[in-house]
Amino acid sequence: MSEEQGHTHPARARPGFHVGPPDDPDRYRLDEAVGRGGEGEVWLATTARRDGSTRHRWAVKVLHAEHLQAGHDESPAQALARWHARVSESLDETSQLQHGVAGVVGASHVFIGAEPHPPGDEGDARTLYVVSPWIEGRNLVHWLKEQPTFEQVCAVAARLAEIVDGLASGPLAVVHRDISPANVVVQPSGSVCLIDFTFAVPTRSGPVTAIRNPGYTAPEARAGSGSPEADRYSFGAVVHFLLTGRPPDESNAEADSRATLVRANFPAAVADHVAALLATDPARRPTALVPWVAELADKGAVRSRSLHYGDLDLAVDGSNTTVVTASGTTVLSRARLGAGAMWALVPDREAPTAPVSLRSATDGTGTTVDFVVDKAERLWVGRAGEWRDAGGAAPAGGIAIVRLANGSTAAFTVDPVADRLTRTEVRVDGSLRRVAAGPHARRVLAAANDADGEPVVVAVAPDGELVGVAADDVRRLGPTGIAVAALCLNTWGELQCFAVPADTGGVITLDQLHGSWTPSGDVEVPGRVIDLACVGHRDGVTVAVACDEGLWVATHSDGLPAQWQRLTDQPCHRVALGVGAAWRLRLAAIVDGRVAVATEDFTGRWSTALRTL
Repeated sequence: MSEEQGHTHPARARPGFHVGPPDDPDRYRLDEAVGRGGEGEVWLATTARRDGSTRHRWAVKVLHAEHLQAGHDESPAQALARWHARVSESLDETSQLQHGVAGVVGASHVFIGAEPHPPGDEGDARTLYVVSPWIEGRNLVHWLKEQPTFEQVCAVAARLAEIVDGLASGPLAVVHRDISPANVVVQPSGSVCLIDFTFAVPTRSGPVTAIRNPGYTAPEARAGSGSPEADRYSFGAVVHFLLTGRPPDESNAEADSRATLVRANFPAAVADHVAALLATDPARRPTALVPWVAELADKGAVRSRSLHYGDLDLAVDGSNTTVVTASGTTVLSRARLGAGAMWALVPDREAPTAPVSLRSATDGTGTTVDFVVDKAERLWVGRAGEWRDAGGAAPAGGIAIVRLANGSTAAFTVDPVADRLTRTEVRVDGSLRRVAAGPHARRVLAAANDADGEPVVVAVAPDGELVGVAADDVRRLGPTGIAVAALCLNTWGELQCFAVPADTGGVITLDQLHGSWTPSGDVEVPGRVIDLACVGHRDGVTVAVACDEGLWVATHSDGLPAQWQRLTDQPCHRVALGVGAAWRLRLAAIVDGRVAVATEDFTGRWSTALRTL
């Protein structure tokens, strides 16, 4: 094969196309695309049995040469040859592992062949294929959409831990290097399999080609170091995904994991336990996963008894009644805090059953509109007792909402396929409008209208930097590693952003002055901040911070130090603020797993006797 024949442009694989080795180019029929990664895609393929009555099923991974040349001065043909040799070595390793470690499923055939083609019509271009037995079941991405309980997550993690520990401690001592939700399959029997050993190497293989699976690859592995410690990091990232619906932020995975798990209503002991596997220093990570999972199950055993809610928001409807909406693991509930109301959370039986995050707003008719992102990567809109599917939304991408000048409400999320900022409007007549052509973004943190009534979004860019987005204008704000943020207009009609770096838990501020963002200093806070909210008014900006050590509120005015008022000393992980009747501020928070509310008095002070709903 000449170098010119090595590769031109990858043929688009389609159901019904065939692939195969040079001596049998039509051996495998591609039936269904089941996955896509940085280096290629995975297909369910079949081959006919000799009697022709049924067909064998296979997983065929197509690796395209233009994705395999990174960091190498080589032709496409040379890249294919190099990868063919590497994957063939991995095949030899895993073929022996399968007899010693239950749950290991390696490749059965590796070849360079014609690109996907109609039967009998193979061309000259070549690419690399890795063929493995087809495993019936669901990978963890799809399994999570079945809404597993914490106990079920621990059971799957325990089985995966046995495999990963077996790889590291067995006589062959192999490093997988690509442990991720897509490469772990839960079979109908409940058994767990680890698949795709394309990048596997012996533990003592020395420096290897760097790989990167965003969110799941250990920092040292991104630089070309394969080790059992790196596999354990990936395992920890998978557990984080199963508990939160998203991978940890790789810019500071340990701090991000802990903050995210606490915000998701897990005990601090669980958050600390998972975060330990994501330590930047490999030496600080736990060394054995099977006992680690047993500890995880013990630390989370109290969750179902003592913790109930994971997210909440509040809105004030057209009758000046505060409406608090809160989500648990499988239910969304709502409470009206008005005269004669029950002041109790009532489940909405029509709401999505696996909410991850929610936000609420009131439209121009005075109707409360709820936006919910669920574990199945869907955005749901609830208005006037009706729920509708508004399209895809990444659970890891966050959500922020505003009320537009025309009375519509708009939610900003991240599209799960395109990774772009997406705007979904709900008009006052109930119709939906979705625009998914925004800039690339990793996560939405906050949104507010500027002085002209135009929405501004604060988000995390793909490279981890904080950005401000207004229409088509994207401004890079500088800070990185931000876990949460809040945004509001200050007394002077300028936007002010309060942001919390995951590694410090402090609060930094940025002001938008004449369209440009500038840092305006740090805010002295009374504890390590997990969540915060802000609202502007004529006396300044009131900020509420939720911490492990309690819940505090303070009003910030120009030139005056903030006087923090502590509302409770119980752990708090979510807080929301709004302006209620008579311009008095309302607060809702999740305190020790329960929803609590408070109202400021006419002097601007808050009652320390929070009311639990």
